[in-house]
Amino acid sequence: MDGSVEATRTESQKPLTKWVDEMRDVIKVITDLSEESARHRAVTESAQHEYTKVCEEVARLRTETEQANGLAAAAQQERDALREEVGRLHAENDQLQLERAEAEEAAAKLLDEMKELVTDAVQKLQGPPRTSPFAREARLAHS
Repeated sequence: MDGSVEATRTESQKPLTKWVDEMRDVIKVITDLSEESARHRAVTESAQHEYTKVCEEVARLRTETEQANGLAAAAQQERDALREEVGRLHAENDQLQLERAEAEEAAAKLLDEMKELVTDAVQKLQGPPRTSPFAREARLAHS
């Protein structure tokens, strides 16, 4: 009977051994899934951290872009104002050059008039031209 009890015990242990082996496989699969889940969690956390950094960088770049746009707009306004000022200064310069040319012309006329007046005054002050004493002797000798 010992053989049959052992055979029965062996037969009853076969399903138990099979179940234990299956449970070991299940535990190994669960352990593998747990490790894989931990790796995925680490990758996800890393990606979330990177996403947060990228969002912060985007916000910083938006701020810089807004500031640059503000500076560009201010520079364009200043450029437009300077162009207007240059145009006004060109017009003023042209007007001043015309006035200078007119003043030069008027001054030249005044100088010419002054020369004529001085020449007239000198001629009036000198009186009629005198004849040279030598010129008389020469006339007498020729006569």
